[in-house]
Amino acid sequence: MGDDERRRRQERARARAGRLGIRPVGEAAPGPASPGPPTLRYFPQPAPPPVTGPLHVVGAPPPGPTAPEVGSPPQVARPVAAPPTRHQLLVTLIDSDPLVWRRLAVPGTITLAKLHRVLQTALGWTGSHLHQFVVGDTVYGAPDLLIDDPPSASTRRARLGQVAPGIDATLRYAYDFGDGWDHLFVVERLRWHDPDAQGTVCLAGGGACPPEDCGGIGGYADLLATLRRGRGQDYRELLAWLGGPFDPTAFDLAATNRALTRRR
Repeated sequence: MGDDERRRRQERARARAGRLGIRPVGEAAPGPASPGPPTLRYFPQPAPPPVTGPLHVVGAPPPGPTAPEVGSPPQVARPVAAPPTRHQLLVTLIDSDPLVWRRLAVPGTITLAKLHRVLQTALGWTGSHLHQFVVGDTVYGAPDLLIDDPPSASTRRARLGQVAPGIDATLRYAYDFGDGWDHLFVVERLRWHDPDAQGTVCLAGGGACPPEDCGGIGGYADLLATLRRGRGQDYRELLAWLGGPFDPTAFDLAATNRALTRRR
């Protein structure tokens, strides 16, 4: 075989490999290297305790086929892997101090409308204000409620497994547009073949839910400062408004799960 013919065959093989996304050994990838994932800094210290064990996909199906080598015979298509049946979520109330957080296990098929009700129950909100989810540039809300500023998509149709399909996926949840309570969801784990995939469970948590209509994060900080003073007319009026003593660190895991069970 002459040098010209060998060179033409190499060029044809390289062109086919490029179409398949295969880079020859030793050839650098085009463009600058992509940066690593950003560090999540959404809540003050101390942060919630980490999940026990490695953060990995639990019970995941085998990975799909890799790109075929040049000249290999056609591959038989494999069945599409089933979506995960259960998501483990860490939700935090952004900028809360003391930190308000919950760790939840929910079905991957849950709609954002139902996830809203789960969060209301798990945190202790009353559901008396408007809300919306934000994933990237998409706003999910209730179109019949957000008439003046309609959302991009409805929470009744969007499912958690669709909008947050992988580990470390995030979504924001805004509640009470006046007080501006902003929450962050982070997907910590995914599970397949979970026997209790339809159940919703609170696994851990900390911090009491702030009182409704107290003025957002800033108003909540003022409320706690007044309670710490423990005297004066403002203190007595605040206690009457609260209906009794208030402990910002209180959290009852058993009571939270009983409330979630009743919500089903």
